[in-house]
Amino acid sequence: MKLNKYVALAVLAATSLVTAACGPSEPEPKRTPQVVETPLSPVDTSDLWLPTQFDELEIVDPGWQTTPQYRDGVYLAAAEREGLLEFTAVDVHGAVLWAVQRPATCTGFALTIDATGRSLAVLTDVESSAADLAATTTSAYDLNTGELVWGPIAVPGRHIGPGLVYGPPPADFMGESGPRVVLNPTTGVVAASEAETDGVRVIGEYGGTVLLADKDSLTASDASDGSELWSIPLAKNGWEMESLSPDFEPSPVDGFVFLGTSDATRALVDLDDGTVISESVQDAAVDAATGYLTVLDNAGLHSFDSENTLQRSVSVSDNTSISASGGVLLYLREGDTVRVHNVLTGDIAQAYAPGGHGRIIVPSHMTEVGAAILLDGSKSLLATVPEFPTSTEEGNS
Repeated sequence: MKLNKYVALAVLAATSLVTAACGPSEPEPKRTPQVVETPLSPVDTSDLWLPTQFDELEIVDPGWQTTPQYRDGVYLAAAEREGLLEFTAVDVHGAVLWAVQRPATCTGFALTIDATGRSLAVLTDVESSAADLAATTTSAYDLNTGELVWGPIAVPGRHIGPGLVYGPPPADFMGESGPRVVLNPTTGVVAASEAETDGVRVIGEYGGTVLLADKDSLTASDASDGSELWSIPLAKNGWEMESLSPDFEPSPVDGFVFLGTSDATRALVDLDDGTVISESVQDAAVDAATGYLTVLDNAGLHSFDSENTLQRSVSVSDNTSISASGGVLLYLREGDTVRVHNVLTGDIAQAYAPGGHGRIIVPSHMTEVGAAILLDGSKSLLATVPEFPTSTEEGNS
């Protein structure tokens, strides 16, 4: 499949409610996060064929229409309601922590962390001035509480991503956007700019790490203080700066970067040290329970332990893709078929009860505590986990 970076961006915009463009909107949104008292109702799962690991969990439907993003025990996504876009933050126990509105055509958002390790939700907005000019801004909120951390801060155009990357729209639909900037998650100020730094290409911001490329190297730096974390020479992998770009097509994998290296290839790079795991990656997933990484590339399916040591490789059919990995299980799709493996042994696993019935439900994201996003067609359901009492509560019971 041809992976031209502009095609990938266009497909992303066309297939998701996330349009990454901003414009004036009526009615006026409620821009301050609100506490939501109404709990999410459980889903009737009698006509769903769930993996057995979710049989005892309560399944809820948050009503999201965008792909949920996850960090620090919280999912964030949005749905269009009454001409506005409403973002809701829901924790792994199914509690709606807060909700906030934005114009329906201003849907860019990202999750990241600041210098203290606090998880943030950064949302784009647009407001019209007295002169009837629309100004694009972005604001950061504590992901767990909805508290405003910084903003609104003006940005030079739409949210582009990955992470806190912004820039003017392209002159035409298939063209490249103008000079991009990447923001410091801790303060919201510009951490790096293509316009101000000659010969540097902004790749993306990934959980507080900024990835930049110049004619000689690919460099990762701390977004808050600018300190260099690692750098690898482009010549080592036969790459050129002009050909490097973030790749949006696979689902993000925490701790790793999908990097477009040409119109037809992409690499998987370890964000911790710059190790190139694969130069022909098609998909990947990490099992949070074990730290095992599964990579699907041109040569097959590969399993790596938490130290990036290759454990095994197997050949797979051309129509294979990775759905999710978690709880020591790897969910694969082969066309309309679902196949599940044990990530430690590679053996086929019995993830569904024999003789089950109803629509087969497949996870698309799984957390370290067992909560997961489950796909029912295009609908994202949330499998929640119980909230156990604290030691104080136990002592008073």
